[in-house]
Amino acid sequence: MTRVLLVNPPSPEALGTPLMGLQYVAAALLERGCEVAVLDAAARHGEREPDVLLERATAFAPDVVGFGLFTRWVWHAYRLAERFAGRFPLLVAGGAHTTVCPVETLERGFDVALVGEAERSIVALVDWVEGARALEDVSGAVWRSGDGTVRATAASPALEDLDALAPPLQAQHLFDPAWYDPAATTVIPGGILTSRGCPARCTFCANHVTGRRFRHRSAGAVVAEVQGYHDLCGVTFLPCWDDALTANRKRLFALCEAFEQELDFQFTWSAITRANLVTPELLAAMRRAGLVHVNFGVESGDDDVLKAIKKGIKTDHVVRALEQAKAAGLSTACNFMVGFPQETPAALERTLRFMERIAPLVDAFSTLGVLVPYPGTPLYDDFHREYGFTDWWLRGDYATYRPYPPMSDLPAFRRHYVDDANLELDFFRYSSEQRELIRECLRFKGEHNLRRMGLLEDAVFHPEPVAP
Repeated sequence: MTRVLLVNPPSPEALGTPLMGLQYVAAALLERGCEVAVLDAAARHGEREPDVLLERATAFAPDVVGFGLFTRWVWHAYRLAERFAGRFPLLVAGGAHTTVCPVETLERGFDVALVGEAERSIVALVDWVEGARALEDVSGAVWRSGDGTVRATAASPALEDLDALAPPLQAQHLFDPAWYDPAATTVIPGGILTSRGCPARCTFCANHVTGRRFRHRSAGAVVAEVQGYHDLCGVTFLPCWDDALTANRKRLFALCEAFEQELDFQFTWSAITRANLVTPELLAAMRRAGLVHVNFGVESGDDDVLKAIKKGIKTDHVVRALEQAKAAGLSTACNFMVGFPQETPAALERTLRFMERIAPLVDAFSTLGVLVPYPGTPLYDDFHREYGFTDWWLRGDYATYRPYPPMSDLPAFRRHYVDDANLELDFFRYSSEQRELIRECLRFKGEHNLRRMGLLEDAVFHPEPVAP
């Protein structure tokens, strides 16, 4: 029986629940018949010390060690990978960053990189380890041959039958509850995914792992997973992390009906979606099915910027969607980004005015929000040479994170809440005027939220929407 160790590398941004992608891969390996162990070094209370992690990995004696890599904190992952390289029979890289930069991972000590959705390719890789297939037959594999030449197979095709995947619930026992909450007796799931893929073409997003083509699970499979989590953990609320939840309304109406009719408990959930892909009828159906909170990706309050970043919406869509969500009785949030290279001081000023306009309809704005140009995005490809941030993720000074101060220190908590350390990274060389307006946008969002939490006194938004 092949022994596989899955590692979520250390991250300064600690996690309170397991990563769903890691659970899906672990479940696929369990279904394959592998013996699987997990080290979640990014968990809030997980072990982070490299020597201890290496000791625990060695004690498990794995045939395969797999790392999931994410760009924002890959610098930390590579530090740990250096300690693991050469100590185990096979060191494998996967995840979003690997999909965009597979050859880079080989240069950092990994033996094989797996590109794209990994549930099928990691199982095929185990087949190769056991001598049941050639490495050339593993889709999405990248490696160096004996002479040092980089070789690669065709990318894994998008997984069509998502219902055929082993559900992440099957891997729940691999994650120690104490990693996330020392007082916990069970692991609280991080959410659900009812679909994969996003047809949008936003310039700041690299959805290379799941692709642009929308695929969805059956209502029955989703309901079974939600019911399973409730039976195991007693949870009654789960966030839904679909990138394009409302892309197929017919299937979403069916899912909502299944939530209403087939669950034996009162289920509530939250969702993320686009402002131009909702209708009053759809929001009402989602509300009846237990939806309590909806987050709209807005990004900018300036229509010219929205066009430049190919967001595919206009500010009028946002206002209409918020009004419809409120009419349906939903809590609302809006995600804004600031600092696009196309964003002039005048555009930033319009974004600030737009946030003021919609504030009465918004229960929470996204915190932070200064733009980070990720590899594989048009935003990165078009501007990294001009602004000099090529391969920024390989620099340690770009891999720092300031955790929130405790709420017991309210002044420090408030200051931290209205700021964003990413502004200091200065990817796009902001002028002093741009920087001050970015800070104004951050301050407005943060103070709005603090006030909603009862942590500020003065009103910053009007009791009624401001006229456009």
